[in-house]
Amino acid sequence: MNNKTLRPLHLRILFPELLTLPKTDPRRLGPPIDITSSKTVDLELYTYLALLVRDFIHPWYRLITNDQDLTTELIKVLVLIIQKLEKRLCYEVDWTELILIDLPKLLTIHYHDYREAKRRLHMNHGSGSSSLPDLFHGMQPHFALQPIDHREQEYLRLLTESILRILLDPKDFQSDCLRQLIREILSNLILYNMIESLTDPYTIHMIICKLLAPFEPELDKLESSGKFAETYFSALTNGQSFQKQTKTISDQPEEDDSLTKHMQQLQEKRRLQGQEVTVDTDDPKGDSTSADHRQFSFGYITLQVFLAPIRSFWLYLVATVTHSQERYQRVTQHKKQTRQVRLIEPVMEFVHIACQIQDRPLLQFAWQMLAMFFWPLIRVFGGGLLIDKFLEQAVLHLLSEDHIVFYLRLGTDLLWPNGEFMQKADPPTPLQREQMRVRAERLLTVAIPHRVSSILFETSDLNQLQSHIHDTLEPLQNKKTNKHLMYLLVDLVLSKVFPELLVSEPRK
Repeated sequence: MNNKTLRPLHLRILFPELLTLPKTDPRRLGPPIDITSSKTVDLELYTYLALLVRDFIHPWYRLITNDQDLTTELIKVLVLIIQKLEKRLCYEVDWTELILIDLPKLLTIHYHDYREAKRRLHMNHGSGSSSLPDLFHGMQPHFALQPIDHREQEYLRLLTESILRILLDPKDFQSDCLRQLIREILSNLILYNMIESLTDPYTIHMIICKLLAPFEPELDKLESSGKFAETYFSALTNGQSFQKQTKTISDQPEEDDSLTKHMQQLQEKRRLQGQEVTVDTDDPKGDSTSADHRQFSFGYITLQVFLAPIRSFWLYLVATVTHSQERYQRVTQHKKQTRQVRLIEPVMEFVHIACQIQDRPLLQFAWQMLAMFFWPLIRVFGGGLLIDKFLEQAVLHLLSEDHIVFYLRLGTDLLWPNGEFMQKADPPTPLQREQMRVRAERLLTVAIPHRVSSILFETSDLNQLQSHIHDTLEPLQNKKTNKHLMYLLVDLVLSKVFPELLVSEPRK
């Protein structure tokens, strides 16, 4: 999204009093209150808050009064919650362990149970289950997914209530009205809808397409040259390229300012209907604060690994000479937050089961020889330490400021597609789902280095590689089973962020 065009939105909805200030006043050019340590992230967070207030507070609150008391108080409490969350996320969570160890193990269990449930579905010991989701639920039961009406919402409310007990000030938590309002916003409007969206295979394919957008020109070239087989819906598109089709399907989801334009149209429509006061829009000419999504670079991360000891030693010398520890401590405080080693092993275990290497005898034998002989030698001569440092730098790269902004913008597009809340938007058609699936599989086929894919899948044919990619993604193609994975992931992340939620059994 273009942050410049979003400034009038959050100012108009959350801080209308600032619109009376001159346009050159610096208070109109950025977030009125710093939420986090990053102004770029703050602008994205204010966009979330403005859209929530616009769609779920103003429709009923403005029928009662036009004052901003409730909105102001609500924003103060939400900002306080985000600030406390930032401290926990930055200083108390071992993201390297979570991303490289816990998450691959969770995905490995999901893949194993899905394929085991699929194998047992039509067998005598299938527990009498009539569908794959029912059998999978028997293997991974979860309180939120019990076959009871509104059980998911009830679980998320209880979970959010426990989190608010930790984050809110005691006086705010004791206010039933404020606590329940924030609980409904966080549980039903944000968590529930994000889970609904992220477990949808269409959304998973769309995210893959967004992340692999740099490979689209190469894919278009391969498709035009006939390297990929024609699909059944090719005749329905009248020769249009996929980029033109996706513009019609999703109203250009790749363009960040499409949501902004749609919101401006809605604001103008409401203004003409007399539902909103006309306000001037800012046209700031300052430097753009929008952050471009920096692509994942193996060369950049490798350089960081080798330069890290030199940089730390140089900063130590500077701190020693100048008797100032501030710069040194600020740079080194995030280094080596994890005590875990062999970070690559859970990832490789997931790759082993996801790519079904056990079904290819020759590759399975080579994999076992590598694990039994070559990998121990690599670790003995220091290769394991370099790999661990590389993976740790990769995690820091994925959690950098520009990537966080990209994730926030992606979440905004998921919750408010085309400027309207997702429950009001039209669901994708079966044809659109199939087009997005094929596009995501082919982008993955092109993105994986050819030498790696030919070794893993024992073929160089692009269509056969796409078929293998389809089999690899199959455990993520069922929304009901994906919900098991998502709720387990939510439980895992919250247990890391809020260890107070873990209740130990009382001693006898």
